[in-house]
Amino acid sequence: MRLPPTRWALLGLAVVLSAAYFLNRGVSVGSRIETARLSDDYPVPFYKKHCRYLFFNGIHQVWTASESTSEEAEKSSCASLKSEPVIHRRRKSSEP
Repeated sequence: MRLPPTRWALLGLAVVLSAAYFLNRGVSVGSRIETARLSDDYPVPFYKKHCRYLFFNGIHQVWTASESTSEEAEKSSCASLKSEPVIHRRRKSSEP
């Protein structure tokens, strides 16, 4: 099956635009669990989950949860796309 050149161009444009959208919002590329303590006086550890996201300008790490056991921290999920984009739209102010 051969597609006409205009359909290939539209398909390529759709792929480029969707890749740009996902890299602007951040694509989840993994997570890790870190053990931490509040202080030396309080020796009970807690577990922090860090999620990593791929953006245009590299990988950013976001702390998402702290739990009392590593199993609970492992169960907490990372969002597949971050809620805020890297490149924000600029809105014109409505002031005169």
